[in-house]
Order: sequence, then C-alpha cells, then structure tokens
Amino acid sequence: MIKLIASDMDGTLLNDKKELPPDFFEILDKLRERDIHFVIASGRSFSTLRINFDNVTDKLDFICDNGAYVVIGGKCVSMSILDPVRLSEMIDTCLSLKETIPVLCGVHGTYFERRDDDLFDEVRKFYLNFTCVDDIRNVKDDIFKVAICDRLNPEYNSYPIISEKFKDDFNVAVTGPRWMDLMNKGINKGAALEKIQRELNISREETMTFGDYFNDVELLKAAEYGFVMENAHPDMFRYGKYRAKNNNLCGVTEAIKEYVLNRKG
Repeated sequence: MIKLIASDMDGTLLNDKKELPPDFFEILDKLRERDIHFVIASGRSFSTLRINFDNVTDKLDFICDNGAYVVIGGKCVSMSILDPVRLSEMIDTCLSLKETIPVLCGVHGTYFERRDDDLFDEVRKFYLNFTCVDDIRNVKDDIFKVAICDRLNPEYNSYPIISEKFKDDFNVAVTGPRWMDLMNKGINKGAALEKIQRELNISREETMTFGDYFNDVELLKAAEYGFVMENAHPDMFRYGKYRAKNNNLCGVTEAIKEYVLNRKG
C-alpha cells in the first residue's frame, strides 16, 4: 500500500508551460483523505516552491535544491551548507568556462550576475526569490547549492570539467539541457527522501516516485514504485521499474489515479 509519493517538478509534475495538472489539487485532497503524504522533490529553492504552492504549503513536504534543504511539516529538518573555500574555487572555475554562469542558492535567497536578458529569463523560470549582483564572489549568505546555467548544454560543455575537478567533494548532477547543480557529497533527492521515510516511518516498498532527469536517479531508486516519465532523457529509463505518461499529458496524476486512487484491493 502506497503511503508516500514524491515527484520532481520540471519535466515531471509540471507541463512544458510550467503548469500543474488541472486535477492536482483534487488529487492532493484525495491523497490526504487516505493519509498519503505528497513530497515535492525539486532543484528549486524553498522560497520559490513556497510561492508555487502558496495555498497548499501546509499540505506538502519539500525536498528543495536537490536535497540540500528539506522541509517536513513546515519546518526545515535538514540543510547542508557548502564550504566557503571550495565554493570560491567552484565559482572561479564556472566563470572561466564559455557560456557558463553560476547561480548561488542560499538561506536568504538566490544570487546571480545579470549579463543579458536570455540569462535573466532562464533563471526566472526556476527561481522567484532572486537578487542580481555586480560580483557573485561578494555574496554574503550561507550557500547550499550552486546551480550552473550552461547555454552550450552542461552534459557536453561544463559537466566533464566541473565533475572531474570537484567530484570528490560535491555531488555534481546535470538537471536539464541548460542546467547543472552542485551540492555537498552525499546530498541528493534520494538521500533526502530516505530521511523523510525514516521521519514518517514509511518503507521503500510503500513509496512511489516520479522523475525525468539525472538529478532524479537516486529519488527513483529510493522507491519500490519508481516512475520515469515518457519524456525523460533516454538514459533515464534504466532507473525506474515503471513508466508514466508524458508530462504534457498529466503523467504523474494519471499514474496516481491508476496505481493508488482507483486500485482495487
């Protein structure tokens, strides 16, 4: 019996227009009637997710910044701050790469250098509580994630360089065609979900997850019912036992109805 559901946002729960399924809030209420917990597992920050789910924040738990910030029952239960020295090295490396810009995600907000309208629009898709700064090196905040916007595709441009240099200290994950995230070693959505499972006394066998990109790998592995979206990166299908419909066809809510709400016995 499913007692816990966790879903990625972009490319998974949201359609390509960044919209929730029309029936999401109805589904959420039905899950709560059955005491089934729903977790938003995203690379987005809590300050942004709190705005995205303004009216139902108290009905959800959150894995934010790919596991660097975890909220259960409205309270932060886990936060993993990056070492300032290594962070400085990471920023310098990012700034040295072609078409690659670091975005710092911290306790009090999100920070980046506004270089052009294309970058501004790209950041605004995923981060609402942001501050444009003159020099990213001078940001004064506790930073728990560096999001890298790479206009040449991180998978082929920045990931090979960043991963080789920082893989011993950081978890480096490509999160989309233009994005890559760096968190402390051992920090990922799956580890965060396991923490929530322990807190709620819910097993892996009672958990359902949904994802579409490389930062969802551990999330899918942490559940017996791991669903990979039809629109996922081709290399992702090996990580889930199940497949959900395309994100533009409400794949997450359709699977929940089929496997949880409408299931007999």
